Amino acid sequence: MSSIPAPVLELRDLVVQFVSREGPLVAVAGVTLAVRPGECVGIVGESGAGKSQALLAPFRLAASAAQVGGIAQLHGEGLLALDEHALDRVRGAQVGFVFQDPMSSLTPHRTIGDQIIEVLEHHGRARGQAARERALALLHKVRIDDPARRLDQYPHELSGGQRQRVLIAIAVACDPALLIADEPTTALDVTVQAEVLALLAELRVERRLAVVLVSHDFGVVSRLADRIFVMYAGRVVEEGPASVVLAAPGHPYTAALLACIARMDDALDAPLPPIPGQPPEPRALPTGCAFHPRCPRAVVRCRSESPALVADGPRAVACHFPLSP
Repeated sequence: MSSIPAPVLELRDLVVQFVSREGPLVAVAGVTLAVRPGECVGIVGESGAGKSQALLAPFRLAASAAQVGGIAQLHGEGLLALDEHALDRVRGAQVGFVFQDPMSSLTPHRTIGDQIIEVLEHHGRARGQAARERALALLHKVRIDDPARRLDQYPHELSGGQRQRVLIAIAVACDPALLIADEPTTALDVTVQAEVLALLAELRVERRLAVVLVSHDFGVVSRLADRIFVMYAGRVVEEGPASVVLAAPGHPYTAALLACIARMDDALDAPLPPIPGQPPEPRALPTGCAFHPRCPRAVVRCRSESPALVADGPRAVACHFPLSP
């Protein structure tokens, strides 16, 4: 019987807050998750839920005012105590990042080849002609058409989908163990979106990459994720195997997000049911369950008592009255 591999990334009771003249703003309030080699964890929630902050702050990629507490470990090594030099060796080499807007992530006045080569040389993986050949091979791997010509082109000369493929090439250039993809398909049309997700799935299997996929879209996450974490107002409100969460959500918020997805058998003129209201302001969270002002099942207890994340079969749900399967 094989043992379960140790996590590549592990977060335990992670807290991220920002302090300003208006007082502290808690963006992430006690998130715990782990992702293992070859596994994809999806993190879903509306804008402002704390998804990106939970993944970027441990690597000091959040705003400089961020204060991070709890435990964040990469291969068992604590990240929060590392100095900037040590973190610089981690980012890009052990962890690759793919962000939402490839145009703002790439340097506009430098060629595609130069930007891939810079990463390889910075982390000591290749230099000179060997680095250029490696960059060409990476563009082949991410299926960029005419890669030899693309090496000497600038970001504005490529389409959005091609630029995102370049970002993926940069992210995996140094053979990292972990890939963090933060809304990697939001700016793409559905056809290109599907191609990019298929590429991430292929790289994950081929390299046994641990992948964290952050998105507001269940449709995107459902294509890749083995496990899903649903976040609301800085907290995880549901987590479990993707097949379980998608088929029978336990939290009303999860169910509401899933109801917003158009289905093939829906009538063309059928409206999608919106979630009433807006996510709460982090500085003015409701008492009790943060979702209660938008929840049709809320009762007095929900308004006064914050629910803990409690195991419910293969999943965990933070709800006083979770939905029945």
